[in-house]
Amino acid sequence: MRPVEWVGNSLRIIDQTKLPGALVYIDLQSYPEVIGAIKELKVRGAPAIGVAAAYGIALAAQQIDADNKEQFLIN
Repeated sequence: MRPVEWVGNSLRIIDQTKLPGALVYIDLQSYPEVIGAIKELKVRGAPAIGVAAAYGIALAAQQIDADNKEQFLIN
């Protein structure tokens, strides 16, 4: 069981608000969804929050349309 996991092009987390009654996974496809999950305490604990936030940055970076590194860094 992994509380935070990269699956395909999305972030899968355990919805901590459902524990211990149920084990519910949520797939997040965008950085605003990751922000919401952190704010709503669906991700808990400093290490899990840090990992989720880093994956949120990766999701945001995937949205940047660039042909090269310089264009990527400008966006």
